Parts: sequence; C-alpha cells; structure tokens
Amino acid sequence: MTHEDLADTVPLYAIGALEKPERQALEAHLLSGCTLCRTALKEFQSVAVALPFALSLTPPPRGLRAKIMGARAQESPEEAGSPPSATPSLEPGEWMKHLIPPTSASTTSFGWALSILIVGVLGLLVFLGWNTSARVTEDVNKLAELQSQADVAKAKLATIQQQLSERDAALAQTREELQRQIEELAELKDQLIHREAEVDDLRTQLAERGRPSAQLP
Repeated sequence: MTHEDLADTVPLYAIGALEKPERQALEAHLLSGCTLCRTALKEFQSVAVALPFALSLTPPPRGLRAKIMGARAQESPEEAGSPPSATPSLEPGEWMKHLIPPTSASTTSFGWALSILIVGVLGLLVFLGWNTSARVTEDVNKLAELQSQADVAKAKLATIQQQLSERDAALAQTREELQRQIEELAELKDQLIHREAEVDDLRTQLAERGRPSAQLP
C-alpha cells in the first residue's frame, strides 16, 4: 500500500473500523516513523474520543427491559450454556484501544458506515470551526476599527475641550480688562466732575472781581 492509501485509513483506525491486515499494515507504517500519519492519528483520536460526549442521552423505552428479561427467560439451557462462537477478533494495536472493536463480519459494514459518518462529522466540525474563526476574525477587525474611531473621536473631543478652556480663559481675561477700564472710566468721570466744579468756582470768582464796586452816597 502506498503512503496515500495508508493515510486514508487513519480515520478508520482511530475509531477501530479497520480489518486486521489493514490495521497491521498501518501500525507497521506508524512504527516506521511517519510523522504525518502520527500527527493525523492523534488529531482523529482526540476528535473520536470527544464525539460520545456530544451525543444527547435518550432514555430507552419503558418496555425494553421487560422484553430483554423475557427473552433471556425463554432461552434453552443448551443455548444458555453453549460457548460463544469462535469468530476472529480484532484486538487493538499499541497505538490506541479501539472505541468500537469489530468482532464479526456483520460489524464491518457497520464500521464502514460509522467511519463515513464520523468523517462527515469531522468535516462539519472543521467547517464550523473555520466559519467561527472567520467570524471571530471579522468581529475582531470591526472591534479594532471601532476602537480606532473611538480614539480619533476622543482625541477630537480633547482638542475641542482644550480650545473651549482657552476661550474661557481669554474671555475671563477680557472681562477683567473691561472691568478695569470701567473702573478707570468711573475714576476719570469723578475727576472731570471735580474739574468742572473747580471751573465753576473760578468763573464765579472772576465774575465777582470784574463787577464794578458800588459808590458810597
């Protein structure tokens, strides 16, 4: 068998669905040091072990136990005491204890169907994992873009707040300057009033001095 043929049997080996000659050939190939097949076997084993935990438990029918007990009670003593038929068993190799070791030819077809089902499930899991990874990557990119936009908006807001603070400071300074000028203007107005009063006094004094003195009779 070529390397490609042996690599195709790795998924079946992981679930114990290989016949003895194929299993022995694959084990010999693995013992020869093929790292690719060893890595693939470890991956399929990890998935195969986790598959039973993904199944939902379904309670058996209520009358199943009674039917089994009735069938056992109806067995003849010869059938009950007869030794099991000698059928070739497939013992697990040293790489893995098979999850479903086939014991007869009838289980071979079931093993093939189960292996095809598991391969399909593995493909579905890989597709779902890739789809989930793509969605996560897309979400991460969107989140990074939103974070970048938020940073830009935050920087603009900080700039606007700084400009408002500078305008408030300039406005306060302008108000102080205007208040100072108003006070100076009020002081000048008071001085002008005093000067006008002084001018009025001087005019009065000049008028009195220029008036002719009254002659005595």
